[in-house]
Amino acid sequence: MPCRQQSLTVTTVSTRTPVFIYAADPLSAAGAKAQLLGEPTIELVGPVDLDRARVALVVADAADEGVAKVARAIQRDGVPQVVLVASHFDEAGVVMAVAAGVTGFLRRTEATSARLAQVIREADRAGCQLPEGLLRRAASVQVHDVPNRPDVLDLPEPAPERSAVATVTETRLTGREVEVLRLVADGYDTADVAEQLAYSESTIKGVLAKLMTRLEARNRCHAIAIVLREGLI
Repeated sequence: MPCRQQSLTVTTVSTRTPVFIYAADPLSAAGAKAQLLGEPTIELVGPVDLDRARVALVVADAADEGVAKVARAIQRDGVPQVVLVASHFDEAGVVMAVAAGVTGFLRRTEATSARLAQVIREADRAGCQLPEGLLRRAASVQVHDVPNRPDVLDLPEPAPERSAVATVTETRLTGREVEVLRLVADGYDTADVAEQLAYSESTIKGVLAKLMTRLEARNRCHAIAIVLREGLI
């Protein structure tokens, strides 16, 4: 009796991040594509496959109202995360872009292939990558008085139920919360913040989660934008 051969179909799940590139001029778009073509963790998608993209890479001269409009339009089209590569950043422009949904920022001078891929992957994991040095003017963080208790922070007592948006100017941040937010705004990830302040990583995540709830922020970058706008850090 002839022996039947059974074929097995193996489905491979891609671990690459689908990325859509948007730029105001063709040269910038071509340059960004050339930087990412050889990256094994990145899959470039065009307008036809926009619904597959998880991250949009926007290349512009600066963070401004035009970029904010583009970010909002891209998210309306179903791309959840937006990364901005620009030549110039200022605090007002970054706050505007973050409020529009941008969670990753990178200066053109720092946009190597590896760095681009890293920021895109961080955005895909719903991370927050603000321009390095954004708060350098105010980031003289004092950590000498941090107690050697890695799982305890001086969190404020829960406030009565009220709208954080309506009362954000009344929000009071503790010294630890200010230190955490400044380090995140200066480009440090959760593990780095924990190391800098001698806390556990889970404690830092808890602090950020509580802050986002109090401020009614969509993500870490949005929380930083709120406190920057209100002058709380």
